[in-house]
Amino acid sequence: MFRKSEVRRPEPGTQSTKTKLQPATHRSAARGLIVGAFLVLFSLNLSAQKKSETVVTIGTEKVSKEEFEANYRKNNANILDKKELKSPEEYLDLYIKFKLKILEAEKLGYDTVRSYRDELGGYRKDLAKPYLTDVSFNEEMVKTAYYRTQYERKASHLLILVTPEASPADTLAAWNKINNLRQQIIAGADFNEMAAKYSEDPSAVQNKGLLGYFTAFQMVFPFEDMTYRTPVGQVSEIVRTRFGYHLIKVHDERLAAGEIKVAHIMKMFPKQASEETIANLKLKADSIWQKATSGADFAGLAKQYSDDKQTATEGGVMNWFTPNNMVPQFAEAAFALKNDGDISPVIRTPYGWHIIKRLERKTTQPIEKLRHDLEAKIKQNPAISKHSDEAFDRKLRAEYQLKIDEPTFTKLIGSLSDTAIWKNIISDKKLQEKLLVTFADQKLSVAAFTDFLQKQKFTPRSNQAEAQLKEMLNKYINQELLAYENSQLEKKHPDFARLYQEYHDGILLFNISKDKIWDVATTDTVRLQNYFDQTTKKYYWGDRFKGWIIKANNGDTRANVESMLNESRATQKNELTDLFNTKTENNIQITDVACEKGENPIVDYFIWGGAKPSGFDETTTFVHGKIVKNEMKQLKDAWGLYSSDFQEQIEKEWVDSLLKKYPVSINQKVLKKIQAIE
Repeated sequence: MFRKSEVRRPEPGTQSTKTKLQPATHRSAARGLIVGAFLVLFSLNLSAQKKSETVVTIGTEKVSKEEFEANYRKNNANILDKKELKSPEEYLDLYIKFKLKILEAEKLGYDTVRSYRDELGGYRKDLAKPYLTDVSFNEEMVKTAYYRTQYERKASHLLILVTPEASPADTLAAWNKINNLRQQIIAGADFNEMAAKYSEDPSAVQNKGLLGYFTAFQMVFPFEDMTYRTPVGQVSEIVRTRFGYHLIKVHDERLAAGEIKVAHIMKMFPKQASEETIANLKLKADSIWQKATSGADFAGLAKQYSDDKQTATEGGVMNWFTPNNMVPQFAEAAFALKNDGDISPVIRTPYGWHIIKRLERKTTQPIEKLRHDLEAKIKQNPAISKHSDEAFDRKLRAEYQLKIDEPTFTKLIGSLSDTAIWKNIISDKKLQEKLLVTFADQKLSVAAFTDFLQKQKFTPRSNQAEAQLKEMLNKYINQELLAYENSQLEKKHPDFARLYQEYHDGILLFNISKDKIWDVATTDTVRLQNYFDQTTKKYYWGDRFKGWIIKANNGDTRANVESMLNESRATQKNELTDLFNTKTENNIQITDVACEKGENPIVDYFIWGGAKPSGFDETTTFVHGKIVKNEMKQLKDAWGLYSSDFQEQIEKEWVDSLLKKYPVSINQKVLKKIQAIE
C-alpha cells in the first residue's frame, strides 16, 4: 500500500498447494502442487544404493530396505499429531500405490511428452543454479551476516546513475561528477541538502536521500557492505552498484527493531488535497481514535471507517514489516508502541492520517536458529561470496584438468591480422579437426570453437585481435565447462539427484492422476449420476425450514396475506400473487427458501430465535412454511461430496487394475526389521 521501494533486492515468491478434486488446469499450475501435495508423501531417497535387502518388489522394480525406510522416516518426521503417524506397514501401502502410478505413467509414455519434458527441464534449470557457481561461505561470513541482522544502520545516499553497460566515457563522467560532490561534502557541505539537489534517485526530492534503517540482505550487497564498513557519522567512499555510483552517509547504528504486525485505521488524503480537507480528515481521525481508546472494537472501527480498503476488510490487519520497508513516519510510530494492544496517537504520513494498534512483535533470534536461513541467503547471493564466477571457472578447469593446445591457438591468433587468412582457417578442414581444448572426457575441436565464434557473430579487429580471441576462447571454455558440470550434477551431488527425481515423479503423478482420476470425477456427469443412483445415500440436510419469505408493501397487506394462508384460502404462490398483485403494482413479493439455521437472517429471526436483522421491518415481512428434518441431499445439493467419493472409487478401481498389471511381492521378514516412529 505505502511501502518503500528504494535499492532493495526483490524477494522470491511462495508457492501454494492443492490436494483433492483437482480441476482440469493449465500445466503450469502443477508447479504449486508437485512438491506440496505429493512429494511430502512420496519423496524418493536416491543416495548411493548399497547392496541391500529388498523390502518390496513392484512389477520388476525392487525397492531396498534403505530407500523405503528413508522415505518412511522423512514423511513421518514432522507430523505433530501422533494419531497421524503411520506404521511401516501402513506407509508401505501408500508407497506401493505411489510407485504403481509412476510405473504406469512411464509405461504409457507420460515422461516422453514434450510438455512434460519442458516443464521438468525448467525445474532442473532452477535446481541447478546453486550448483553452477562458486557461492561458498564460511563461518566468518555467517557471523558477519548475523551481526548485520542484529544491528541496523540508518543511512542516506546520493546517487549518480550509470548503467553497467555504459561506455567508458559515460562511466568516467559519472565518476568525476560524484567525486566532485564528495569533495564538497567532505569540505563541509550538508549531505542531505546535496542529495536533494544533485542525487538522481527520484525519491531524493522528497526524502533528501534518507533511506532510514536497514539490515543485512535488504539492499544490493555492495551498497550494504559499504554502509557497514563506513563508521557512523562519516561519508563513505564512492561505491558502484548496478544502479550507478553512490555516496553513503551513515547516521546511526542500533539494535535491530525486528518485525512488527499491526492493524491500522486510515483516513486517506485525496490527490492534491487542500489544507482544509486535511484538517477535516484529522478531526474524523481524532473522533475514531477517541472510540478506539475508549474500548470500542478496533477491528470493527477499521471495517467501518478505514479508507485503506485492502486491509479494512481484515479489521485493519497488515502484513509483518520491518522499519526499512515501511514509510518512516508509519514505521517509527508502530515500533514506538511498547506492548501488544497499545494504540498510537493519530499520526500523519504522506498518504493520510493513521491510527495504529500493535498486534505482535518479533526480535532477532540467536545465531543458531538463524544459521540455516543466513547460509541459504548467502548461497543465493553470489555478490556476498568471496569467489566470483571466474573463481568457479578456475576451480572447474583444475578439477577437470583442462588443457589448451597453445600452438593451435597461436595459429588462430595469427590468422586474425588478415581477413583472407581467417577465412582460410575456417575452411581448412585439417585445422578444423585439430583439438583445441580438452578436459575430463571432452575433446573440443577448432571447428567447434569457430562455430561458436560464428554464432556469436565475432568480427576481429586487427589492433585488438589477440585480446578479443582470448576473451572469446575463455567465454567458450566457460560455456562448455558449465554444460559439462551440469551433466554431472546427479553423479556429484546426491541431494540434487534426490530433488530432481522428486520433481520427475511428482509431475508424472500429477499428470496421470489428472487424466485417470480428477478429470473423470469432475467431468463425466453420466458416470457420476450412475454412481449416485447406485451408491448408498449418506449425505442429509440438517433441520431445514422450507417455505417462503413474504414481503408486503404495507402492514395491512401483510395481515391479509397471513390470514389467507392461515385459513388455507390460498396455498399456492401464484394464487397469492394473482390476488394481490396487479399489472402496474406488486403489492407482495414471495421468495422460495430452503435453509438451515444460520443461512438466512430473516428465517433465523422467525424460526430459530436469532437476532433481528439490521434495518428489518417485521410489520411488512414474515415467513410461511415448515421445518423439515433429515431430508436426503440430491446430487446437485451434494455434488462436491459425491464427486469426492466417486473420485475415491475411481482411484481404487484404477489401483486394483495396476496391482494385476504389476504384481507386488512384500518381504515381510525385511519389513518387520523397520522400526515404527513413535
